[in-house]
Amino acid sequence: MSEMNPIDIEILVLTYNRSAFLRTTLESLLAQKHPASRICVLDNGSTDDTHLVVQSFAPRGVELVRRAQNNPRGCWPELQAMARGPWTMLFHDDDLLHPNYLSDVAAVIAVEPLTTVVVSAMNVHQNPETAAWGKVRGNRWRTRTGRQLAEDIYRGFRMPFCSAVYRTDVLQGLSPRFDVYGKIFDRPFVIDAACAGKAVVMRDAYVKYRTHAKQDSADTSSGPFLSEVLALQAYYGKILGDRLTQSAGRAFLRRNYQNLINEFARLNPNNTVSLSKGDFLRRAINVGAASSRSIRCGTIYTGLSSIPRLIERRFKQILGRSRS
Repeated sequence: MSEMNPIDIEILVLTYNRSAFLRTTLESLLAQKHPASRICVLDNGSTDDTHLVVQSFAPRGVELVRRAQNNPRGCWPELQAMARGPWTMLFHDDDLLHPNYLSDVAAVIAVEPLTTVVVSAMNVHQNPETAAWGKVRGNRWRTRTGRQLAEDIYRGFRMPFCSAVYRTDVLQGLSPRFDVYGKIFDRPFVIDAACAGKAVVMRDAYVKYRTHAKQDSADTSSGPFLSEVLALQAYYGKILGDRLTQSAGRAFLRRNYQNLINEFARLNPNNTVSLSKGDFLRRAINVGAASSRSIRCGTIYTGLSSIPRLIERRFKQILGRSRS
């Protein structure tokens, strides 16, 4: 990257009642080797001491914007409008960012001018402050079309939404479809950004993703609900297709059935779906979240992939008996 033409990346942090985590998050953002051109926290109506935590960083350039009331969805247009520079990162208020991330992203953007979004992998931690960073290499990246990025995610690539660095005009042109996907709008949002140009995937884990009792993904009362789960699968189905001759289609055929079964199992214990498994799958087919073909192929693949585990389990049982 040329020092004559630096890549400006600003970071916006949306937060609500996370003062216990926010301080270490901001420290990780301020520790970037390639400093962010701006760090601004949008406090979405917090009732704890979030504003005091952010204000303590004011001498180091961190800005604070406070909303009077909490509105997890209504604040998004305001967050998007706050972006000023050419590149914008929307970071989580409870995660940590590797100090090399912005410098490695800036270097990639400089040589890939058609990029509209950059993302990375992550590691999951309960106590990320004490966990060591894994090795990251700035040259371990690849460009992906929107369809290829969707395939990567569908195959299980652990991409944290907060790692996304957007070209700002693309970010501001997207609409988070809360009405369709609820709180799992993030995957379509990032993929749509990639479809506007291309994505760069940093293959190493530049984010320490924190798990805790109050995180959004742990709150089943706010979703994702049945219609949202099916809408997301339909989104993937539309982008990936189900052609055996194409890598994306094979990914959908392989994973669609198991993904739906996993969601059915998650929804049932929470009494959020009263359908039988058969009715659930038929509904998925009716709304485009699956096809008869993907159900058949997925059932076969799931059965075949379980055979090695059954053999291993049986072998261990036999070995245990021989030792007793």
